[in-house]
Amino acid sequence: MKTSSIAAALSLALAAAGAAAEPALPRMSDYRALDRAQLGHLRFIANLADQPFNDWSRMDSAEAGQGGFDAYRYQLAMMSYTLNLANYHYTPAYREHYQRVNERLIDKMLRFDVWSFWEQTSRGAKQFDPDLVRLSEGWIDPVVRQNIMYSGHLMQMVATHAVLYDSDKYERPGALTFVHNPVGRGVGREEFRYDAGKLAETLRRQFEEGGYAGIECEPNAVFVECNQHPILGFKLYDFRHGTRLFEEVSARYLQAFEEQKFLDRSSGSFMQYKLIRQDKVLRNDFAWNDGWAGIFMHAWSRPDVEAAYPLLKQKYLVGQRDGTAVIPFKAPSPLFSWDNGFFAALAAEVGDRQAVDAMLAYADRHWAPTWVDEGLYYPRNDAFAAAGADPAAMPRDAFATPRVNTLTGNALLGLARINVRDGLYSMVNAPWPRSHFSEPFVTGVAFPQAYVSRAVYDAPRQALVATLLPGNAAQPGARTAFRVGNLARDGVFDIWVDGKNVGRLQAGAVVAQRGGTRLAVVDGLLAIDLALQGPVDVVVQRRS
Repeated sequence: MKTSSIAAALSLALAAAGAAAEPALPRMSDYRALDRAQLGHLRFIANLADQPFNDWSRMDSAEAGQGGFDAYRYQLAMMSYTLNLANYHYTPAYREHYQRVNERLIDKMLRFDVWSFWEQTSRGAKQFDPDLVRLSEGWIDPVVRQNIMYSGHLMQMVATHAVLYDSDKYERPGALTFVHNPVGRGVGREEFRYDAGKLAETLRRQFEEGGYAGIECEPNAVFVECNQHPILGFKLYDFRHGTRLFEEVSARYLQAFEEQKFLDRSSGSFMQYKLIRQDKVLRNDFAWNDGWAGIFMHAWSRPDVEAAYPLLKQKYLVGQRDGTAVIPFKAPSPLFSWDNGFFAALAAEVGDRQAVDAMLAYADRHWAPTWVDEGLYYPRNDAFAAAGADPAAMPRDAFATPRVNTLTGNALLGLARINVRDGLYSMVNAPWPRSHFSEPFVTGVAFPQAYVSRAVYDAPRQALVATLLPGNAAQPGARTAFRVGNLARDGVFDIWVDGKNVGRLQAGAVVAQRGGTRLAVVDGLLAIDLALQGPVDVVVQRRS
């Protein structure tokens, strides 16, 4: 009887307090939310990340070895960038899932399978050095010199991780260690020990030694697109450490970029690559090249890319009679799929949503979007034509091919679908300050039984806003639980579920609750247990 009286009194207190003027509830539509397709891409990335080490299922390629664009390093990196953008723009108050998956991707970047190609590639190739008559001895260490097509991505990945999660995981000595110990060859176990700081200095030194015109990918060849990644990594590293690597490198790089005409402003196209020993810039108009360079250069040199984009769109993209859009080929080429994947991602970054939606509609119509374990991707298809068809002979506005390469189907289309206008630009130029990590946040979500489609702390409204969705395996009557951290102990917070006040937290204790939502304080965090039959909106808002 005494307990019932106390509960009744608390409920009356809650009702009386509610009669006073309450802070206006945030409108959920004011905050971005991931839709099911976007969540599907993110789930597919998580599925691949969670495969055992050296299990590269669904990441294979028609290309031999790890030299081409479907190489593991590019898939891992582009998937990481996709995760980063989703976390930054849609769920900044829910980080633990993205951090875990990103760490799996970075750990996979350090696997021998991903970087061991360099031992042979470092010896040289006549393709990138026409005067080559004898291969060099080469070397094993994949980041000490050249190979920016690997080390640049690693730099961007670990620098972004440090900023998004306020983590020193990859800044500790030896955190980035490459182990060379293959069975049946070599002189025994060799280790090449790096960390984020040592990697940053190694790359800065290479920029300096190369006159700041860029670091080589394969020996003797400098590509614009690959050099964007270390530059972005420097900018984020500087933000965290107070260094000036970006200032040093970017200014001198832009000077070389202009002097050597790495961008043809009349056509909007970037150079294909520069041969160092021959001092020769090669030019070819490729949508994949312009898209890749454009996406990432836009994050730090936006005017150059925004001026080029309309020229590129006019040159490459062809609207189809059915309202979709594609970059068709004149003759079958593996570049086709990468052309479309990278260009769609560029369109997203510069904010051309009409082009993005039209290109995704083409992919949805012709590239067999597939759901596996709640993950969405476009599976590899090596065929350029359906039976009896000849895409090269088709009208450009009625073009159809099932060809999909792994990088495009696993990562680039998800990147295009998830990114927002100035997505990378915003993340790189306005990273979360340290104070972000003292704001209220969502934790302990039972992924994948529940997904978080939005999670934002609105500081002016003093409100944590979140939306949860059930996974496909949710059963009738299913519930889920999660926790909210960083709620000031001296504050009074109302908890709202789907627009209904379900309880209050005061002085670090639940003082009232009602309805089917269960509230408790566990280890100093607010625990929320609620029914999850469909999308559920949750607001935790401070009253005083």
